[in-house]
Formats: sequence, structure tokens, C-alpha cells
Amino acid sequence: MVDTLTALQNRIPLKNKYNILKMMKVDWLLYKGKNNKAIEELISMIEKKDNLGKGSYEEIKRLIDIQVYKEAQAYLESMLEHNHRSDQLSEIYFLMARSLYGQALVEEALKYIEFALQLQPNNSEYFNLQADCYLELGEWEQATQCLNQSLRSSPGDAESIYRLGTIYQFHGEFKEALNCFSGCCKLKPFNPNYWEMKGEMLLKNSQINAAASCFYKAVKYGGRMQILTRLAYCYAKIGQLKKAQKLLERVLKNVPDDFDGLCNLASVYHKLGKSDQAYKLLQRAYTLNCNDPLLLNNFGFISNKVGRNRKAIDLLNKALVINPNDQIVLYNLGVCYAKIGMFEEARNVLEQLTYLDKGNKNAWTILGNVYEQLLDYNKAVDCFNVSLGLAN
Repeated sequence: MVDTLTALQNRIPLKNKYNILKMMKVDWLLYKGKNNKAIEELISMIEKKDNLGKGSYEEIKRLIDIQVYKEAQAYLESMLEHNHRSDQLSEIYFLMARSLYGQALVEEALKYIEFALQLQPNNSEYFNLQADCYLELGEWEQATQCLNQSLRSSPGDAESIYRLGTIYQFHGEFKEALNCFSGCCKLKPFNPNYWEMKGEMLLKNSQINAAASCFYKAVKYGGRMQILTRLAYCYAKIGQLKKAQKLLERVLKNVPDDFDGLCNLASVYHKLGKSDQAYKLLQRAYTLNCNDPLLLNNFGFISNKVGRNRKAIDLLNKALVINPNDQIVLYNLGVCYAKIGMFEEARNVLEQLTYLDKGNKNAWTILGNVYEQLLDYNKAVDCFNVSLGLAN
């Protein structure tokens, strides 16, 4: 083994050995947190080159990696004064684009990356940087085109496919995102993040059973504990409440303050007829995030179920401050007001709801009951007729 290493070392030119040792020194200085020393070492290496136009790429890359953008840009501008082969010139343009992008000079960076792509039109790394630039400019559709071009050059690049999927997801293109995350799972079937994201997109596309299968695989391959919450959510959706309960209790045993776990287990308890236990869990969740509109609605609904009507009204009104036209909250609030005899308030809320959703038969029925309590029988009859489909 020693003889083999010696033979390999003898094959490495002395100049290359020197560069390797110097770069190892730079790595060590960076590891020790001595960034300024590492920068000095890199600059010294660049300036010792006989011809700045040859062989300085690795050192300049390292300067850019450690965010020394202006100095890197200055060296690259000097390199452009020399004649270069097209492959060298494209690399210089690419590094120049990286240094400009690092300084938030995005439009200038785009120009250089386009120069680089003219010389090497199939370089996936160049397309990825171009996508970064377009994203910074808010042109996400252009960014997706760049990433698709990148994937034509490197079709097996799971990380680029994943990134493309996250862009589609962010902009509501869930079917496209699902295609991307499905591709990631095929390329790297043991990556839990890919299975988790595929599961989320399947949920967005209402494919609950398939989503449950993906979340199960994400957990199996070492995904984070919170994925169990998503799996439990799927089980609850398809009616497997006991399975969902066990998973959520397991999550909360390990992470007692898991907000989603508390909310989802409360929902399961409610469906199992355990509203008192659901109320206690939602109380805990409320201490963690008292401004979540979905929590406020659900907590208000459960509070009403356990007879805490005043608390329910307070919670539902807080939810309406966040979204004044939330129809579910309006309905629940109207029910609460009517239940405790606050008929004027119930009428106002239910009139708002029926204005927003003229086809809500339940709301029309309750509004009819409210008008009946207010002795306005003509309006009560009108409401009942609408609820029965006898009038518009």
C-alpha cells in the first residue's frame, strides 16, 4: 500500500503537489475559522501565477465560495484581458456571474451567464445560476424554463428536480410539483424529504390514500417525527381514527408542544366523541399560537360543543379579525349567538354569510329561526323558502 501511494505521489507534478498542499492549508484555515488568513493565502496563490489567465480558476472559485466577491471580480476582469479557449472563457464568464450575483447585481450577472451559455449551451450549472437570477427578479416562470433546460443536460439531477418542484409548489402549480417530486422519489427512493413533499402534493390533489403511502415511506426512511402528524391526518381523513389517534399520541409523547399534533389529535378526539379531551388539547395549542385562524375557528367550535359559548364567541370574533369573510367562522359564530339568545348579533352575522354564500341552506334555515325569534315572520318565511329551494 505504501509503495502504491509513493508511486501515485511520484506521478503528480511538483507544481500540482504545491497547489494541493496550499489548498489543503486554505481548507484547514477555514475549518479553524481563520477566514482572513485563508483569503490572504488564496490571493497569494493567485498572484504567484506566472500567467493570471491560466490555472487560477480553483482559487477564484474558493474566493467566491467564501463571499469575497469584489476581489474575485477584479481578478476575473484581469483574466478577461487575455486570450482564452472557449471552455476557459465560459468558465470565467460563469465565475463573473457568480461574483456579481453575490453582490446582488443580478441583471449584470444574467448578462455574463448568457455569455457563458453561448459558449457552453448544455452546461447545467450555468442554467442553475440563471434560474437563481430570474428568481431574484421575481420571474419564476423564466426560472422554471432554465431549470428544465438544466435537466435536459443532467436528467438525473434529483436536487434540481426537487428545486423545480418547490418553485411550482410555491406558485400553486401542484400537479407540476407532484410530477417533480415523483421523479425525485424514483431517482433517490430512500430520501425521506422527497417522499414527504410527494405526499404533500398528493394531498393538494386530494389523493389521500396515495399521500398516506408516501408519508409512511418518509417515516420509514428516517424522516422527521412531525411527518407522523401528516400520516395521521391522512388516516383521519379516510376514517381510520384509531390509527390516527395512536400516531398523534406518539408524536406528542416525543414532542409535547407540537402545534399540528395537538390540533390534529383534538380533531380526532372530537370525531370520536371526546370533545372534553379535544378542548384541553386546543387550550394547549392556543398557548403556542393564539393567532392561527384555523385554530381559533376549531377552538371556538369545540368550546361551543362543551357549553363554553361566551368563550366560543370571543375566539370566533378573533378569527374574523384575521379574515372577516371566512364563511365557516361566520356560520359557527351565528350558531353561537343564536344559541345564547343574542338574536340581533346572530342576524347580522348570518346576513353577512348569506350575502357571501347565497346557496348556504343551513345558514338560511338558522337565519329564518332568528327572524322568527325577532318576530319578523315575513322575513323568516322568506329565509325558509330559500333554504328549501322554493325562492332565490
